Amino acid sequence: MTSTARLFAWKSAGVTHPGRIRSLNQDAYLDRPELGLWVVADGMGGHSSGGMASSLIVERMAAMPHARLLGAAADEASEILRRVNRELVAEAEMLHGDIIGSTVVAVIAVGDHCALLWAGDSRAYRLRDGDLQQLTLDHTQVQEMVDEGVLTPEQAESHPLSNVLVRAVGGDVELEVDRRVEALADGDRYLLCSDGLVKELSLARIGEILAEPEPASAAETLIQAACDAGGRDNVTVLVIDFMSNPG
Repeated sequence: MTSTARLFAWKSAGVTHPGRIRSLNQDAYLDRPELGLWVVADGMGGHSSGGMASSLIVERMAAMPHARLLGAAADEASEILRRVNRELVAEAEMLHGDIIGSTVVAVIAVGDHCALLWAGDSRAYRLRDGDLQQLTLDHTQVQEMVDEGVLTPEQAESHPLSNVLVRAVGGDVELEVDRRVEALADGDRYLLCSDGLVKELSLARIGEILAEPEPASAAETLIQAACDAGGRDNVTVLVIDFMSNPG
């Protein structure tokens, strides 16, 4: 899909896949370049509960109006996520069951800047001038251990507790949504993904595939490569290109 803003044209493509092991796909994504809005959510919970959680996030975020002010749009998106969080916590309590939740990562673009919002371990990357940079920081137990100097980033990648989340939508009564604002540059390519991608592919391999010319082909190739490498989890990717708008 393609849309334009005053300063940038936005072109994006998303793909989701259950992987090779799991029968259900509890991931969901939102690809709305006409709103300057992209979301990936990775559900967690027994049976179809995780899928309900991720779908609810995408449904509520899709109802946001077109953003005119980036700060206000990011505030609204954060409040939407907090409301969904309260609903999921209440639903889990009513069912006397396990957590019903989802990770989330979102990009909202207005003019020449974008805001990234996230909770959990779904990630955002930016490819700029051939350099791939992770823009989000996982809310996981091993990331806290890295922050404390107990583990190196390399050790964290293969640590047995790497999937233990310390924050997610539906994970606790109150939700803190992390936020980061970035200036856009002509030719920037952003990647939003669930952790099913980074479980299977190295950063170098992801960067190699992201160099493909079109967002749609890059997204499809990333999914196929993750499945070929094992596909142990659901996997979802959104690839977003930002280009100067001559009009």
